[in-house]
Amino acid sequence: MSRKPREDVRKKILDTAESLFAQKGFDSTGIDLIAKTAGITKSLIYYYFESKDEILSKLFQDFISESIEIKKYITDNTMADNSQFNIEKILKDHTLPFLLSHKDIIKIAFTESVKDAPVTPHLNIFQYFDQNFQANFKLADQYDIQYNKEFANLNGFFLFWAPLFSFVIFSDEWCDYYQCDLASVTALFVSEYAKMYKLLINPKSKNGHSLKKPVTTEKSNNDL
Repeated sequence: MSRKPREDVRKKILDTAESLFAQKGFDSTGIDLIAKTAGITKSLIYYYFESKDEILSKLFQDFISESIEIKKYITDNTMADNSQFNIEKILKDHTLPFLLSHKDIIKIAFTESVKDAPVTPHLNIFQYFDQNFQANFKLADQYDIQYNKEFANLNGFFLFWAPLFSFVIFSDEWCDYYQCDLASVTALFVSEYAKMYKLLINPKSKNGHSLKKPVTTEKSNNDL
């Protein structure tokens, strides 16, 4: 089997499992159901993954890795100049589209995290935040950004990420219940979230000047 078909099968298993875990719950979803829904054999699933725990772990780790990458992309493209830092635009163009495209794994992670005995200890929403915060600290140092690390985890979880994740998980159902237009609700959420963000975050350097891109040690062509 060539590499491309292998990757296609692996992705199909992951996508199918993610959808089923979100719809039916991890405990209620077995390998049999994943195989049947994906239209493949159980033995093929076990060829790629030892258990459904490993499937779930892979889904979560991929989500964490992608989150850190998009955070770095946003930072690299907005922090070079304060005039480019537009939290509303970042939310609309990057953060919300990314999180909405990962709604299932976010829902699964929250569900598993509130269990008295999580299915797998490393599937914990706080692990996601911890790794994101570590990435934040590195980027803050890189761009000389003011960052109160003492309260970063507390503020980051309850004031920044929890509202975003709640919106991602419940926005569709909320709009259905209250008969609202999702686009209008999203625009209102972005506006109100941005107000809160601006009250709590000051995206300026420690010396009050515009944020500068980090100095690199690479030589330019003129130095050669």
